[in-house]
Amino acid sequence: MRRRRGERRSRERRRTWGQRLVVLAGLVVFAAAAGGAAGLGVLKSQVGQIPRVSVGLSLDLPGTSARPGQQSGGAGAENFLLVGIDSAVGVDPDSPVHIGRDVNTLLTDSVILVRIDPEADRVAMLSIPRDLWVPIAGKARSERVNAARGIGGPAVLIETVSEYLGVPIHHYAEINFAGFLRVVEAVDGVPVEIAQPIRDDTLGLRIEEAGVVTLDPDTALAYVRTRRPLTLAAGGDPADDGDWVRLGVWNDLERNQRQQEFMVAALKRAVERGIRNPLTLRRVADHLLGGENPSITLDDLITVGQLVELGDEFRSFEVDRIERYKLPVRDATIDGKQVLVLVEGGEELRSVLELFRAGSLAGVRVRVLNAAASGTVAELESDLERAGFSVVERGNADRFDLGRSVVRHTSASEGEAMTLARYLSPEPRLEQVGDIIGADVELLVGADAASVLDTPRAAAS
Repeated sequence: MRRRRGERRSRERRRTWGQRLVVLAGLVVFAAAAGGAAGLGVLKSQVGQIPRVSVGLSLDLPGTSARPGQQSGGAGAENFLLVGIDSAVGVDPDSPVHIGRDVNTLLTDSVILVRIDPEADRVAMLSIPRDLWVPIAGKARSERVNAARGIGGPAVLIETVSEYLGVPIHHYAEINFAGFLRVVEAVDGVPVEIAQPIRDDTLGLRIEEAGVVTLDPDTALAYVRTRRPLTLAAGGDPADDGDWVRLGVWNDLERNQRQQEFMVAALKRAVERGIRNPLTLRRVADHLLGGENPSITLDDLITVGQLVELGDEFRSFEVDRIERYKLPVRDATIDGKQVLVLVEGGEELRSVLELFRAGSLAGVRVRVLNAAASGTVAELESDLERAGFSVVERGNADRFDLGRSVVRHTSASEGEAMTLARYLSPEPRLEQVGDIIGADVELLVGADAASVLDTPRAAAS
């Protein structure tokens, strides 16, 4: 969202430091898991020392997780709320981050919802803009989502996001400013594809050539935090300030995209640097968790055992397969504040939220029925199972003249039907029926049936 020009710039510069810290929170969760049982066995003492925040009563809220197919805990799909905190605790006192700021300041400026589904072998992340206007849970007022933590702590932030979006939140993690610098240092910098030269003198950011650039900690921080970047005009001279022009529209949505791209790049770098090797993992953990001021905080319910199980599930997961989503939003002015509000009622919002609301794809039981004269469903059955769905039966329909495939569902399994439909190409028609025995949905495969998509339709880049 475009913020008003001249709006308390000094305060704005202090606030933006924490906005991209959440990028590395994903690395904390995923890198810890990536080592598997052996890796976390080495790290057990370090993990046991991570500070915990008491939010257990706010996690996996009743009414939002009890949806058809939802599995809360165990090997089912789980949502992690990852939060960047603008705290300079643990950072070198001589660092410029301390200029004009209180070391005890704690502001929530970045929120990403990460969905981890071991059974379907999927990881997805959804950026939640800090200026999203939401009702604050338990309070008779609305505010920007980044105000929720300050109003009532992590528990209120969890409940606010969960209630407003209607998604279950199973685990919570915070990462501070020091964590960003430490992790980038631990993996020897993060290579990022720079599409065009980028510069922001207020942050000391200056990359004059496009291409793959390995960002050191300070440059990485400047790259993901910039809100008013410039780029070099075609044929321009990097030494001529007049040849640097505005890049993009200067809003939080652009920065959210950079954060997601950087998160994926950081995870890839960690894997390349051997994060799945227990000794390498220990070195990274020492950077991140060592000292008197650990860089992360976890919820009070997640256990070392759960991280071990997660690590074993994702030992060979390819980072490039992480799915990236965004909320459809528009600019608005409410109570004199420039904010973002959801664009409701559209298929884009419904598709995104259904993905994060649903349980593991393995919890969607599908009966596959051939409904075309010359068709076969054996290959489609295998493709559905590879995608993560549970095919409970394969057979023939009561008709063989169907042109367009149909997904039958009951009123209770509409969510599962929409999820399945987004994985099929061409897109099938949905049909509600009174009852389905032994399955959640029935897929009647018509003459148009072609393939199962690797990722669901409506994915946002």
